[in-house]
Amino acid sequence: MDEVLEKIRTIRQSWRDPKKLNQLLDEWERDFGDEYSQMSEELVAEHTSTSWEKIASQKGLSSLDDLISVLWEQWTEGEFTIERTKTAVQIYCTKCPIADAYRSINKEKYGIQFHCSEDPFIVKGYNPKITFKRTKTLMNGDEYCDHFYSLE
Repeated sequence: MDEVLEKIRTIRQSWRDPKKLNQLLDEWERDFGDEYSQMSEELVAEHTSTSWEKIASQKGLSSLDDLISVLWEQWTEGEFTIERTKTAVQIYCTKCPIADAYRSINKEKYGIQFHCSEDPFIVKGYNPKITFKRTKTLMNGDEYCDHFYSLE
């Protein structure tokens, strides 16, 4: 289990270097394969929820605006728009360097498995009263990711 978790961490941190990422994913396929897909998604979910719960607690954050500030407004590598209402925020992300990296090596399924799958668990860990919905994903070849956050 520790070996799997360490491999996932290394893969997730390597998206800035597509050549290294491709090598790591080839190793993942060889050493673990599809039978570890479910386990890896569960590990990412658990780690993500726990991490974002700590971030929110340590910084005293819980509002929807705080989440958008920490998660999106400080991210300078992507391109996105933010539309706000009183109780919801709609993000349209049209450029994501993480998606670009996985798409450049034709391994989008792993981008979804190791990165995109964490999105609902960020929100769950941060504040369970905030809901998250996404219907489009750049990693799947859509023209944008549509992240929707709202207060229950």
